[in-house]
Amino acid sequence: MNADMMAAWAVENGFHAIDSGSYRRHDTAGVITIEIKRISFLLIDERQGLRPRLISWLFKDLSLTSGSGRLQGVLLDRNPIH
Repeated sequence: MNADMMAAWAVENGFHAIDSGSYRRHDTAGVITIEIKRISFLLIDERQGLRPRLISWLFKDLSLTSGSGRLQGVLLDRNPIH
């Protein structure tokens, strides 16, 4: 996994580019923002009425395959993101 793969995954899964390396997705539960860095990414989960949840991963610790993988598991725990 690398930054380009993460950016492609974000677009495939309904995230919109907000600037170079940052993607955002809105749904009824709140907002998820992904900030892509050189060797890692930060996921910011802002659900309505709750404190923001920050999740950081190194690309070397993650693998994605078209909407599946460990990141998908992180997002699945937040309904209705899929």
